[in-house]
Amino acid sequence: MSKRIIAVFMLASMLFSLAACNGSGLLPSKESTSESTSVTEEPSSSETPESEQETTTEEPTTEETTASEETTEEETTTSETTSETTTEAATPTPKPIGKTTVTNAYSRSFKVPVYGKFTTKYPKVTIEGVSTSEINQEIAKKFSPIAKKNDSVVKYSYYIGKKYVSIMITVNLDAGMEGDEYYVYNVSRETGKKLSKNEMLELLGLTSSSFNSKVKSSVKKWWKTEILKYDKSKKTKKMYNTAIASKSINSAVPFVNSKGKKCYLLRHMKAPGQCEYTDLYEKI
Repeated sequence: MSKRIIAVFMLASMLFSLAACNGSGLLPSKESTSESTSVTEEPSSSETPESEQETTTEEPTTEETTASEETTEEETTTSETTSETTTEAATPTPKPIGKTTVTNAYSRSFKVPVYGKFTTKYPKVTIEGVSTSEINQEIAKKFSPIAKKNDSVVKYSYYIGKKYVSIMITVNLDAGMEGDEYYVYNVSRETGKKLSKNEMLELLGLTSSSFNSKVKSSVKKWWKTEILKYDKSKKTKKMYNTAIASKSINSAVPFVNSKGKKCYLLRHMKAPGQCEYTDLYEKI
């Protein structure tokens, strides 16, 4: 009897001890283990949003940098375009053409027995703002010795165009007698320099081919009207053929006479082996 009481007492004591341990939380239960597992998984789950958040943060940064670079390139291009535009706009306006005059560089009068009194003179060109010393020296060198002779007469006429000056100088080496020689000088009002044939043609709105064609047509007309109509000798025909030859036509110089008419000065040979002379034809 005592043994059974002791066994019951011992069993009750063990159950009481187990209940006390479970109430103090010293022994884990299945529910706390599950909660612990859940808690352990939460940190792993929270890392994924952080990683995504960093990626998301970097992507806007990359986009902002790209936008900044594109803006810089656009600004640079705009700046360069503006610079070019400014440069073109800043191109200086052509300098206005200065007042232009043609006056006597030399003039004197003299008398020739039987033929009377003559005045000889040669010109100089003055253009405000540019130097004309080169062309004036060329004219003086050519005509000063002639004008100082008592049997030679030098005269000139001129026309002042928008961008040029045309000067025609006439020389007679035997005062009172026929036999004039002609010289033409075309001068730029922009530079004060002598214009070439092609430069003068451009100012007159003529091409070289059209000018030569007009000259040849005019020469033929003049010879047939003034010479060949009355003199059909072999010698005269040879002179005519020389006058209309390409060498002669190509030597023609364009100018504008004192009345503002487009003209040309033609230099050709009188006949093979003889010296050169000039003929003046107008209104081409």
